[in-house]
Amino acid sequence: MAIRELGRDLLNPDELMDALERIRLDYTGGNPAAGVGRGRPETIAGIAEQKRRGHRGGDGNHRFEGERYLAISDNKDVRRFQLRKLVDEGGQDSVGGPMPSHPTLQKWHSIEFGLTEEEVHRLEMEDAAPEQLVRGSWWAWMHRNEMWPVLLGSALVAEGAKRLPEVREAQIRALDESRELYQQLGIKNIDRAMQNQIEHSPIGADDDHVIFGENMTREHVTSVAGQEALRKVFTLRLHQSRI
Repeated sequence: MAIRELGRDLLNPDELMDALERIRLDYTGGNPAAGVGRGRPETIAGIAEQKRRGHRGGDGNHRFEGERYLAISDNKDVRRFQLRKLVDEGGQDSVGGPMPSHPTLQKWHSIEFGLTEEEVHRLEMEDAAPEQLVRGSWWAWMHRNEMWPVLLGSALVAEGAKRLPEVREAQIRALDESRELYQQLGIKNIDRAMQNQIEHSPIGADDDHVIFGENMTREHVTSVAGQEALRKVFTLRLHQSRI
């Protein structure tokens, strides 16, 4: 029987998801949870320095949800859920909910490790590092040029990994490890320091987003051209996450 190939043959939804996961396994050496919770600093100074690098040039990790919303012009149901996701990322408190934006949660974490509001603002106003510009420029280009099903499907790399039992277990274990580390370091408000990590874990807002990304890929990436575009985006997104 001939082997059906992603980007050459039109795959059914199950075949498409399996093909994308094979790309992930090739990239991660067979372990989709490789790197989850590993290699992070374990001192206050080390964590603070990591946070300074992350704030430099401003947050570039969430504004793309608005680009996706704008790109969905022909499907009201999909656009409606993308708006909900945009609110989750941009701040539930903007519509009377309990949770501020994810960039604000990142700032909460930084402040618990000694950064100030003024320092974070100064870092955000600085030029991004060269590697950030390369990564961010491709990401921005993609969101303004690819079809919206591919844009939503690109979420399968990061958010979508949380569908996988190995990744879910590793991220939940990482929550416990972070809490224990923060207790050892004497962090005053551990709940505030951890809220960003919780929201991005399988027990936070990302859990609903994971289901959305998979469903949209199955339902709307249904042409050879679309599947080939998603293959390229999926692969580049894996590389981008390691820059």
